[in-house]
Amino acid sequence: MEKDHTNGTESVTPSEEPEIADADESQSNEVHPDASTEDTNTETEETREETEEVDPVARMAEEAQLYKDRWMRLAAEFDNYKKRTSREFSMVVKNAGQSLISQLLPTLDNIERALQAPQTTEETKTFAQGVEMIRQQLQDTLVKEGLSEIEAAETAFDPTQHEAVMAVERDDHPADTVIEVVGKGYMLNEKVLRPAKVIVSRQPAGKDEG
Repeated sequence: MEKDHTNGTESVTPSEEPEIADADESQSNEVHPDASTEDTNTETEETREETEEVDPVARMAEEAQLYKDRWMRLAAEFDNYKKRTSREFSMVVKNAGQSLISQLLPTLDNIERALQAPQTTEETKTFAQGVEMIRQQLQDTLVKEGLSEIEAAETAFDPTQHEAVMAVERDDHPADTVIEVVGKGYMLNEKVLRPAKVIVSRQPAGKDEG
């Protein structure tokens, strides 16, 4: 740059003009990071919006499957509830029946004892026949409910079904054999309701078994 001494102004020499042009071109070609970031963010938002736009048919199918799974789960829970309540009801009925039958057994015992009384007159015989009919009807009803008499006489003593009230020495029976039943025992649906009261044999003193 040269100074014009005549008018006091500075003039630009031709050699400096290209430098100014290069500076302007450099500024015009400068990359702005902010603009690039804005473009990227815009593209990301558009992509997200496209991703979020789900096919309505697919969405309905997914919801239908969810409702189906929920219904099947509720159906299974309800089925389990019905089975559980059915078992509980059966158990209540069974226990109630067992309790009632247990209370009727002493009545059956008394009727049988009455029939063992001597029948010396026609009147007592007629009365006994009526009592026997009542006993038979009661016993038939209990049998239908699952009651059965425990067979005990002349069998080996079984502590799960028999209750020994006495033991006597007998050389004509093996040890621990039921030789007499003094109180009938009963089972209800293959379960011991009342054990039979029995007298069992034992080996005479000084005699070896066998």
